[in-house]
Amino acid sequence: MAENLPGFGQDAVSGEFYAVFGNPVLHSRSPQLYNSLFTCDNVNAFYTRIYTRTGKAVCEIIREHDLAGANVTTPFKEEVIPYLDRLLPGAEKIGAVNTIINRRGELTGYNTDGAGITGALDQEGIELSGSKCLVIGAGGAGKAAALGLLSSGADVLITDMAADKASDYAETIGCNFSVPDEAVKKIGKFNIVVLAIPPGIYPFDFEQIKPDMTLFDANYRSPSETGGLDSLPCKVIRGDNWLIYQAVEAYRLFTGNRADTDIMKKGFKQDLELDNLEIRVIKSDFQKIGPDNFADMFVDGRGLDDKQVNLIIYEEKSKVFGSQG
Repeated sequence: MAENLPGFGQDAVSGEFYAVFGNPVLHSRSPQLYNSLFTCDNVNAFYTRIYTRTGKAVCEIIREHDLAGANVTTPFKEEVIPYLDRLLPGAEKIGAVNTIINRRGELTGYNTDGAGITGALDQEGIELSGSKCLVIGAGGAGKAAALGLLSSGADVLITDMAADKASDYAETIGCNFSVPDEAVKKIGKFNIVVLAIPPGIYPFDFEQIKPDMTLFDANYRSPSETGGLDSLPCKVIRGDNWLIYQAVEAYRLFTGNRADTDIMKKGFKQDLELDNLEIRVIKSDFQKIGPDNFADMFVDGRGLDDKQVNLIIYEEKSKVFGSQG
């Protein structure tokens, strides 16, 4: 699933600025992952979070503020596509982008989510070639998982309540499709089951899961928030591994370096501290952001009044810190 273009690498990132764009975004642990790697590798670069409201604004900010690259999360993975200059084949097939490289104002979109799931499974010593895989969910994550697994030689079936969407995608990439009820009846026949659906939703009975199966949950919520998957008799891989291994490929695109996953796993465990939280507001395209004015999160406040900006900040902090935020 690795895709590359000539000209990217460490010569392009010295002293550069990166960010993850989302709405919400303060919860993202991507800055902990990348900044840990930058420090370890002595790369003079910096990574933060940027809250904005549209996919168009994502690309505007990357260009206006000269970000060297970015990651894109919900709900912008599809929205950004019309505003990019170039799309790599994997991202084009999936119809979603999670990584953007800025090369002198030309924005290229990639999708490293497929590499994320295959990398995490490889790390667990799970053989993908010839494995029977069920992907539940045909959103951006599910599509990336299906393509990544298929490219690794797995026999893949994808299912989704939106049957037409899943069926069309299965035809596009050459995997199998089934409606959810039929797929779930056969769940015990699969070696790997990928849950690419909202946390806590399980369209199967836990009794159907066999000990020799692997369940991969795209979410990285705690066990108490995801319905006790740890009670299952099989191997359960959580979404933090997916996040880490998709970031491995994105880091290669950003810097040309191989990421140290041990450093990333330590970084993932670092929590934000409310008392030390720094949030800044982008008020105009002329107010450049960069490593010299670091913040844990920037809010795209263009066109908003102070009351609207303060409400965004309050809601973001509340999602991460609860009532104390």
